Amino acid sequence: MTCQTIRRVSLPVFLLLLCSAASAADTPAATANLKPNSRIPLSEVQKHIDRDWLKNTLTHGLVDYWVKHSVESNGFIQEDLDRQWRPWGTQREASINGQGRQLLSMTLAYEMGKDPKYLDAIKRAADFLMKMRDPKYGGYYDRVGPDFKVIDDSKTGYQSFALYSLAEVGRITGDKKYLDAAMVLFREIRDKMRDGPFIGSGSYVRDFSKRVPGGPFGGRGLAQSVSPNAQRGGAAAFGGAERRHGINLHMFEALLGLYEATKSDEVWKEISSELDAIARLYDYDKGYLPEGYDANWKGVGDPSRNPGHLFEWASLLSRAVELGADPKFIELGSRSLDLGLQSYNDKVGGLGGVNSRGEPAPMLWWPQCEVIKATATYATLHGRKELWPYYEKTLNFVKTNYFDTQDGGWFETYTPGQPRKGDKAFIKGSVDGPEWGSYHQTMVFYELWRISAPDYKPWPTKAATSQNVTRSF
Repeated sequence: MTCQTIRRVSLPVFLLLLCSAASAADTPAATANLKPNSRIPLSEVQKHIDRDWLKNTLTHGLVDYWVKHSVESNGFIQEDLDRQWRPWGTQREASINGQGRQLLSMTLAYEMGKDPKYLDAIKRAADFLMKMRDPKYGGYYDRVGPDFKVIDDSKTGYQSFALYSLAEVGRITGDKKYLDAAMVLFREIRDKMRDGPFIGSGSYVRDFSKRVPGGPFGGRGLAQSVSPNAQRGGAAAFGGAERRHGINLHMFEALLGLYEATKSDEVWKEISSELDAIARLYDYDKGYLPEGYDANWKGVGDPSRNPGHLFEWASLLSRAVELGADPKFIELGSRSLDLGLQSYNDKVGGLGGVNSRGEPAPMLWWPQCEVIKATATYATLHGRKELWPYYEKTLNFVKTNYFDTQDGGWFETYTPGQPRKGDKAFIKGSVDGPEWGSYHQTMVFYELWRISAPDYKPWPTKAATSQNVTRSF
């Protein structure tokens, strides 16, 4: 990677210091209207969620372009694209993060629209991803070229996106080879990439024999701003100089997807173990789950530095309960959501927009997606009707400021009161954005489409929510 590439994809750390535009007193109480697992009537759902609009906007306005312009004949996904969807710059590499996220996006969009042209692209991209596997030590290389030449042989926490995408490709296409590959990877991550009660929370050398400082989800190095990913709102935003342990949000997400695809008791056992740990480590005073911990597993970092993850955790805990977890996690997710709303910029209608000096600052696309997803989830499934105004306002903000109505796709950032300018403002994807493609957009549209289905039925509560599996840490 060139210095020019790094300069292009990096944003100043202060962009992630999202200033609070509302006090705690201005945000709704988590338990005010909370009714876990009680979806509102379909007629009420349809007043807020337009399923046809979701499907058409996601496919025709975004993912169609990626299918057409980014997936090459051998399945390699080219991510650096300009506004007209042509290759931009010189960076030609498939990262496990980017290849996995884009594959996941195409697969979920296919489930929504059933467009047959997606299937060929999905299978080619999935087969390319499977060839990124390390045949000697297992796991998937972090980065390879379009010719499969290994660029980075480390095993990062982004294994989650290989796991999640392969599981979903297997579930939706019915091809067992992808589910088998996902289960093999799950066991490797579980057995070789464990940090206390959690898996996939660190970066390792090729043979998994030791950690790699400073890599994605790699421990203390995350606080050192050594990479564009560390500066763009990943796990580093929750860490600090004392961070020694961590939770990989996306690995937990992948486990939920893998369980849905396989119904595997083996996978649920791992999920249950991690849920037990989440219940122990949750900060009940502040109302959130820390993602960074010191040597004694005491939470470190400031959750307000990355409120987007507060909304993501709220959505994931809700999904875990749908799949069979103890309903108590709905209240924990609801509290996390409320803490995130303390950083909501009501004047603008989203997260961010003001830096630490009170000046206008760029607002990244992905936190807005997570606000929409979490508020709609808790309003639709868990009785929190007072969240609809946040949902509506943020959705309108996204429609107005992020859709590229000229060439399709989304813009990366919006700065209140300032026009977009320069090449970077119009790039459709970036390998180190981190992996700015269509993942967050797809996840919010897909989840809203899923929970608003006329035949929606949550999974029945499992007889034994927790396996009472404990690990020393």
